[in-house]
Amino acid sequence: MSAPMSREAVDETLAGLGAAHDRIAAAMFAIDSHPGLAYLRGGGVAGLTETRWATLRPEVDLLWAHFGVLGDLVERARGIRSQRRPDDADWDVLRMICGEPVVGLDAAGMPTDSAPAMRVRLWELAGQLERRCASVAGHLSDVDSSWSLVAGRYAPLTQEIDALVAQATAVGLGDKGAPLSAALAEAAKTDLGDPLSAAPGGRLARATQARLDRLTTQLGVLRERVGALVGIRDGYPRRMAELRALVDQVGAAEGRLAEGYARVADRIADTGLPPAPHAAAVLQARLADLDRLHREQRWVQLADDAAALQRAATRARQRADELRDAADGLLARRDELRGRLEAYRAKAARLGYAEHDGLTALHTRARELLWTAPCDLRAATRAVFAYQQALATLPRTGPEGDTDG
Repeated sequence: MSAPMSREAVDETLAGLGAAHDRIAAAMFAIDSHPGLAYLRGGGVAGLTETRWATLRPEVDLLWAHFGVLGDLVERARGIRSQRRPDDADWDVLRMICGEPVVGLDAAGMPTDSAPAMRVRLWELAGQLERRCASVAGHLSDVDSSWSLVAGRYAPLTQEIDALVAQATAVGLGDKGAPLSAALAEAAKTDLGDPLSAAPGGRLARATQARLDRLTTQLGVLRERVGALVGIRDGYPRRMAELRALVDQVGAAEGRLAEGYARVADRIADTGLPPAPHAAAVLQARLADLDRLHREQRWVQLADDAAALQRAATRARQRADELRDAADGLLARRDELRGRLEAYRAKAARLGYAEHDGLTALHTRARELLWTAPCDLRAATRAVFAYQQALATLPRTGPEGDTDG
């Protein structure tokens, strides 16, 4: 039989239990006010989230029951210890509370005083409570994190779709908006009702992303249709002015491209560039067709053709800019090779190879290729590389001892 706890040990244990109780109280408050718990208590959950809630709900109830027992016993012990002169009987009660298995639990783990299935010490109960509070809080954070991610994706999309459907109805496209609203409601019910499946581990599931992508695509199609009709209906002159300006930009971009092509053709042999496009003239003819459709009040086709013209003109402008950049890039590449060749030559001089016959021949060949117009860029690249490799294989005889990367 072990010796009874000393009064010092009782005080130390009681202080530890009091500190644990305060920590658990804070943890229980955090759980009770956790947004994840508020969401689960709101109902309407399904799937994996419903399964998780079925496990968490009794666990939360159990935590409160155990916390209540812990609080009652700690409060009772504190009350006894706060007396001016606790007698021997008081110390016996304190020893019992601090060291004996005073908490009875039934088969389900709920506190009970009648025929308990097991008994645990108060400090064991406190330790279990802290660990289980952390576990529950973690599960609730998982739910809240997943729900917040899913809700954060659906909220702006819902607002956008609702506004667009109302606008579509106003321009006579209600039959196009209703299916989108129905698809949104169904997808939101699926994902917001089971966020743990929709965003496991804080990342959108593939199926969830696919649903959002489909809604976004449908939204884009309807927005384009509604915007085109509203634009044609309310602002045809402004719309045509924008399109004409865009077609003019295509013409200007193609003019700059022609200049770039001419410049590079004089300086670079076999550029490998595709033929220069001439989309501006075709786009001008399509502008005239839009005026005809407007006069005939063929709004749907006018809207479709205006949108198609804008896409084509935008692509044509981008293509012209890309090709001009590609042409300029050939000249930039030639200039880069010139700079590299001279840098290697300077390095060779520092290493004592300024008069090296083999290097001189390679340098002469590379320089002739780079400074001859039109420049054979592929051959020049090989020549500069050959010079670099030859320099790298020579022994280091000068003051510079590092190798060139």
